[in-house]
Amino acid sequence: AFGHALKRISSYYYQRIFEPGNDGAAPKPFVLLPPPDSEEYYPVGHMFTCELTLFGRAEEFFPICYAALEFLGRETGLGRQQGKFSVKKAEQACPFQDDRSGAESTSLSCLDIARFCPIPIRNDSLTIHLPTRLRLKADGHLLSHAPEFHLFLARLLARINTLSGLYGSGRILKPEQRAELLAPARERIRLDPAGTNACWRDLPRYSGRQKQWMKFGGLLGSVTWRGTAEDFRPFLPYLAVGEWIHAGGKSSFGLGKYVVER
Repeated sequence: AFGHALKRISSYYYQRIFEPGNDGAAPKPFVLLPPPDSEEYYPVGHMFTCELTLFGRAEEFFPICYAALEFLGRETGLGRQQGKFSVKKAEQACPFQDDRSGAESTSLSCLDIARFCPIPIRNDSLTIHLPTRLRLKADGHLLSHAPEFHLFLARLLARINTLSGLYGSGRILKPEQRAELLAPARERIRLDPAGTNACWRDLPRYSGRQKQWMKFGGLLGSVTWRGTAEDFRPFLPYLAVGEWIHAGGKSSFGLGKYVVER
């Protein structure tokens, strides 16, 4: 719905935001997280929230994205009955003071996130909660069970690198640095079945472009991995970044959101 509204008001910005690559394979420069509740019907006067995260240079697209959401609520509507809504306010998430200028920054770099949104080290385990479906592939197939830590980390690092290369100042990790991170993740950290309850849940979605229903299933629940505090320490900054950019497939739809237990 957001994409249709954006295309109605500006085909130029629609292409920049929804079709950033010539081959259609490039990740979109945003994550739009719908209301986190499971309601399907909203009575008149009901308030709900959504989150929009823009990556790198796409930050300049915020005014047109805001206009598209306003247009969507006022003219197009949502659902089969095209329910209308109005945007009441927009709030910046996690603002912080720039120590160099004393001014409030409008964006967060990966280093900023690691500094201002840290993940504390907790004993010998790390747990992530999956409020939206996680879609990870291994050997060309979607995982229907909780992933090992090294696989989850590999997909997350690849996403961080791709987004940084496309919309930032370049890839953050060189191949040898990525390998140095993944080796201990594979050797020292193990999945904890007793603390894990993530399972596959289907999610039907109607595609206006393809005119058919599609399955957007993925893992919901929580995943726990075991390792020492020192084992987890090198990965914490990247896990903090991942909470903002999500992991796995269909992330622009809000899938792949995870929250590290603190």
